[in-house]
This record gives sequence, structure tokens and C-alpha cells, in this order.
Amino acid sequence: MKRFYPYFGYLVQVKSTYLAGIAAGLVFAISSGFGMPLLVKTVFPVIFSSNAKVEEVEAVKEVRSVLVEQRSEEDADAMLEKAFPAEAQEQKATAEVRRWVADRVGPERAPKVLLIAACALIPLVALIRGLAGFLNTYFITAAGLHVLREIQQSVFVKLQKLPLGFFSGRKTGDLISRVITDSNLLQGVVTTISNDLIKQPLTLIAALCYLGVESWKSRESFFLLICLLSIPIAVLPVRKLGKRLMRKAAAMQREAGDNSAVLAETLGATREIRAFNLEDMMGRRFLDGIARWTKFHLKVVKYRYMSPPLIEFISAGVVAVGLGYAASRGFTLEQFLPLVLALYMCYDPMKKLGEIHNRLKQGEASLDRLEVILKAEEGVTDPADPVTLPPVTGRVNFRGVSFSYGDNPALNGITIDVPAGQIVALVGPSGAGKTTFASMIPRFYDPTVGSITLDGVDLKNLRLKDLRDHITIVPQEAVLFAGTIGENIRLGRMGASEEEVIAAARQAHAHDFIMNLPEGYDTQVGERGAQLSGGQKQRISIARAFLKDAPVLILDEATAALDSESESRIQEELADLAKGRTTFIVAHRFSTIRIADRILVFENGKIVGDGTFQELEASHDLFRNLLAKQRH
Repeated sequence: MKRFYPYFGYLVQVKSTYLAGIAAGLVFAISSGFGMPLLVKTVFPVIFSSNAKVEEVEAVKEVRSVLVEQRSEEDADAMLEKAFPAEAQEQKATAEVRRWVADRVGPERAPKVLLIAACALIPLVALIRGLAGFLNTYFITAAGLHVLREIQQSVFVKLQKLPLGFFSGRKTGDLISRVITDSNLLQGVVTTISNDLIKQPLTLIAALCYLGVESWKSRESFFLLICLLSIPIAVLPVRKLGKRLMRKAAAMQREAGDNSAVLAETLGATREIRAFNLEDMMGRRFLDGIARWTKFHLKVVKYRYMSPPLIEFISAGVVAVGLGYAASRGFTLEQFLPLVLALYMCYDPMKKLGEIHNRLKQGEASLDRLEVILKAEEGVTDPADPVTLPPVTGRVNFRGVSFSYGDNPALNGITIDVPAGQIVALVGPSGAGKTTFASMIPRFYDPTVGSITLDGVDLKNLRLKDLRDHITIVPQEAVLFAGTIGENIRLGRMGASEEEVIAAARQAHAHDFIMNLPEGYDTQVGERGAQLSGGQKQRISIARAFLKDAPVLILDEATAALDSESESRIQEELADLAKGRTTFIVAHRFSTIRIADRILVFENGKIVGDGTFQELEASHDLFRNLLAKQRH
């Protein structure tokens, strides 16, 4: 349970709702553990009386009459209570109740009124117990939904802060499964189980109190308390099953994550799957994953639901022993029934506590998966005392910057000064370090060694939001979000007016095609812009960059995903966008770098060439080789 304690803090914000649920649970527990047996003991004898019971009562009455004739009434009652404590006390209590009722409704109507009142107590107690159970479930569920929202929000926010390296090699579907499925299981532990850990033990205590009172009044009833010593016997199999359940639950959650990943991969590549006839292969992968998940899920069901019947079997055995003992000691049904009900109320909470133990183990498996995210190092964080940027011109300096992806070096000792407003192209073979260099500027990664400054201020001294507000990125594949075209352009500057959005679209030469669409700027783009062509998506991405109007611009192979015709049309917009901004162009196609004032040639994480297009073409072998491959 200690591992779950930090997550109980989510209940503080809804403590009133949660405590209301707990209070209702306490009423339910007391009415179940103590109220139900007491109801059976007090009401049933009034409604039903066996011949044996009538004979006992009549015998006590005759003895009392004889004693009264010989002695006083006080002495007679004292002798009867000593000889027949239970019968005398019950007769005295019943007589007092009947006398109280007779005084108010008359002797003739008293038996009928007493019977009606006794019968009415049954639905009244049931109503109290049922209403308390409902309110307990409702309020605990309400608190649970709040906890679920807070857990999912915490995981989601943490995912936004994790370094890009965290996502390398991780399946998107598996991360989605952790956010949704594992959060649900953790929420169940925090609310439902914490509620049961209060309600069920209290029900057990209430039932034990009733048994204790009855045992104090009757020595024969003490034996039934001895029956509760079987509780430790039931704990042993529950603990063993819980350990197995945790292992199988962890495997089941892993398979659920893998299946979500296969599904996400399939839905994200529908064209490619059809083009290469991969439907059968992907179908087999998904069905195999479902089969493995089903296998582990059945194991979880087996170990989770095996403990209740074991405990029930032990309970039934104890009741059978108690029944035999009670019969041998001459217990009447009226005496035995409340005790058995109280004994059952002891074992029912114990069975629920066994289920709680198993759910805790399943919750631990989900917690392991969630804490991979929640306890991951964020890597790139805001400084404790951030510096406020003056108006940014866009001067960028690298000083002895080195960086590695784990054990794989990506940059090695980079030192470079880029004046404000200069257009710099980054070229080199694949894996030379171009994209990593550009990714250091918005602090997607921090240098392992060295520093990077913007207008002389170290990037690590700036708030991430302040830094990224001054940087615009146009990626290789334009990323659009579900919504309208206007909403996607406005992501560049959320407070922009409609006129500013249209002006940015005109600068990106996107206004004409947008207006030809049925709903213009209100046209839905679909998931990831599925309703638009590649060129249209890229123009919207460029319009977004125009609207943001940041002094630093990164074009990350912005035309690599386009055909030659679309590329040539968009080159003009990119040239307009780069004017007056410090621009870094990551390019494989050299057609995009002719607008550059300066070209940096990368090889093995180092800058091995620095100059204009003409200078490098005339003097740099690697640049000439790359250029020759482009021309062929």
C-alpha cells in the first residue's frame, strides 16, 4: 500500500465528496454487521414463535406463579433470572414492550400493532442499508472520476515535458494504453479499494461486536467466536494467489499496450498497408496479440476470482461446525439464526478484503507501467531563476557544443556564430548531425558539453515558453491537428484576428485554394490534415509560421516530402518567409539552399565546411560529392 500513498493526495480536492461516501459506507457497515443480526434476533421471534418456544415461555410463567405464591414478586423474578437468564430476560423485555404498546393502542389491538411494527422494521432497516450503500457507491465514484482525471492529466502533462529521446523506441499505442487503461486501474485502487479498506473492516468489527455481546451473555455462543480463528487459514492462499496475479497482470498490460501499438500503426498507414498487400500480415499480428492478451487475461481472472470461493468454502465449513455444535447444545433456531448471520457478516468482509488484496496486486502492475512515465527525468526544464529576454534580434552562438544519444555521439565540439538575419543551410550525409544541431536551438535537447546563446543569453537561463515563442519551425511533414483550416493557422499566434490569419495565408499563397474549398477557412482538415494534399498542408504550415512572425526560423527539410512541382511552387514562399529572420535550413535537396547566405557542411558530428555555395563548390570535396549526387 505504501507505493499508492502519494496518489491518495488527489482526493484532497474532493475530500467532502469522498468523506460523504465514507460516512455512507460506515452506516452501511454498521447496519450490515450489527443491525442485521440484531434485527433477526429481535423481530423474528415476534413474528414467528415455535411450539418449543411457547412451551418454554409458558413453563417459566408457571414457575413464576408458584414462586410468587411462596415468595414476593421481587424474589421470584430474581430466582428466575438466575435459573433461566435468557428466557427471563426475554420475557421481561417482551412484557415491557407489550405493556408500552398496550398503554397507547389498547390491550386488544396491541398484538396486531406489535406484529405490524415488527414487520415494518425489516424494510426500514433494508432501506437504510440500501440507501447508505447507494450513496457510498455514488460519492466514491464521483471522487474516483476526479482522481482518474487528475492521474491522466499528470501523466499527459509529464509526457509533454519528457525529452524527445524518451519516445525513441517506444510504441505510441503502448503509451496510450498506459495513459488510459493503467490510469483506470490505479484510480480503482486509490478510491474504490481505499473505501473498502474502511467499510469492510468496520463491517467485520460491527459483526464481531454483536458476537462479543452475545458471547458475554451466553457461554455457549462463545464457541462461534472461536470459529473466527479460521481467518488466518484463508489469508495464506490469498497471499499466494496475489503474487501470481501481479505477474500475470503485468504481462496482460504489456500485451494490451502492444496491441494498441499495432492498431495505431495500422490506422496510421492504411495506404501503405493496401499498397503492399499487408492486410493479412497485420491481421495476424493483431490476432496473435489478442490471443496472448486473452491468455493472460484469463490467468488474471483465475487468480483474482479464485480466493472468494476458497474463503467461502472455509466459511461454509465453519458454519457447518457451528451448526452441529449449536444443535448439540440445544440452541433454538431463534437463538442460532442471528449468530450465524453475524458470523456470515464476518466472513463476507474477509472475502472482500481478499479481493482487495488481489486488486492491489493488479494495481501495482499498472503503477509500474505508469511510473515509467511519471518518474522519468524530464531532461530539459525551466531554470529556477529565468532571465527575461529583451527584444530578440536572432543572433545564435554555439560554443564547444557536444551531444550524444546515449553512447552514440551526434555532435562533437561545435563552435559557430550566426549573426541576426543570416540564412544558414545545413548539409551533409545522413546521420551527420544536421537535425540534431537544429534541434538544440529550441532546446529539444541540451548540450552534453558547451553552451548555446540567443542574443548573448544562454538558452538554459530562459523559460522554455519564452525561448520557443521566438522560434518558428516548418517541419518536413506538415502536422495539422483536427479542426478547421483557420484554427490550424491560428496555432502560430492564438490571439490573432481573422484578418491577420487571412493575411498570413496570403503570404503563404494559401488563400486562393482555401477560398475554393466549400467552407473556406472553416473547412475541417481531418485527422493530421487527411482532407488536404501534401502541398496544401505545407502551405498552411508556412502560413502558421508567417502568423507567428518569430525572429528565428528553422526549415527542417520543409520540401522533402513534396513532389518537384509542389516543391518549386513552395520555394518562393519559403524565401519570403526567411527574409529578415535568422534561418536554419536542414536540407537533403540542394535546390532549397540556394537562398542561403551561408552553408555549413556536417560530417560525423562536426562542421567540416563553412562558406557560400560558390565557395564550397569550388573548394570542398564532400560538398562537391553531395552536389554531384543531387544532379544525378
